[in-house]
Amino acid sequence: MLGSKWSLKSVNHRFFWGQSVVQVLLIILAAANVGMAVLLAFALVALIFVGIPHGGNDYFYRPDKTGWGSIRFLLYYLGSMALYAGLWYALPLAALVIFLGISMHHFGQSNFLSSRWTDPESLLWGGWLLVFPILLHLPEAMGVFGRMMGYCGAGDWLGATVDQSVMVVVTGAFFGLYAWVLWRRKVEHRGQYLLQWGVVTLWYMVSPLILGFIVVFCLWHAGQSMRYQVIYILQRHNKSLARVLLEFMPLGFLALLGWGILWIGKTEDWALLLNSASISEAMPMGFVLLSLVTLPHVVVMDGIYRTESHR
Repeated sequence: MLGSKWSLKSVNHRFFWGQSVVQVLLIILAAANVGMAVLLAFALVALIFVGIPHGGNDYFYRPDKTGWGSIRFLLYYLGSMALYAGLWYALPLAALVIFLGISMHHFGQSNFLSSRWTDPESLLWGGWLLVFPILLHLPEAMGVFGRMMGYCGAGDWLGATVDQSVMVVVTGAFFGLYAWVLWRRKVEHRGQYLLQWGVVTLWYMVSPLILGFIVVFCLWHAGQSMRYQVIYILQRHNKSLARVLLEFMPLGFLALLGWGILWIGKTEDWALLLNSASISEAMPMGFVLLSLVTLPHVVVMDGIYRTESHR
């Protein structure tokens, strides 16, 4: 069993500083316009081993540990995924709005371990992770959303852009608001949260939309989430680290299999699987598949954050 000295927080530990160093190195590579193959390989490896499997231990949190309780949990998980898939088919715009909303909530909540969805620092962080790259790459983002909803494009939005001077004002205003909220609410280690915001914002500025988001998702959400879950489980149960990590694999493998079938099906030439164009082509439907798993995962983790005291 792991000692209580291990912090569940997202900052102020060696893992956070390691994340920051990795992110700075990726920024340098992207800004210098070299090593795109390295960046794509990093994103792919991170997606396979961290991004996709990070919700694979959700069954551990089921309240009823009996066989029937496990079956009910599985039925809940698969049932919610099926209902959400039906919503994507019947009302794709509503499904997209829900996906963006729960993702913003989950990104913010997991970063600050918030027990309430109304905590302003959580809302700001979750919103920034999604809204800022969308504004930076508005035509491409609208194209992705359009393909997610089954449209070839996104109508009048497809050619829209946000002026660079506007982005400078938005970035500066957000920084001021975010810093004020962190200091006003006396958030512990607020300087490190600002550093986190700074490296993520710089990364978004120098990276393409899809690559930029995958790295942020894996490095600053899924990686943190896996660390949180590993420590949470080890502090409460006499399990080895290797066993806990292996328990992420079954559900993660199924999700990976679905993504793999989709990806290969979208690519006629296997040599192009690491090509950024083929990745961009497959990712919209990949995001839809991700949303199906995200909905029950967010509900499970929200219950943990609400019932445990972290602050």
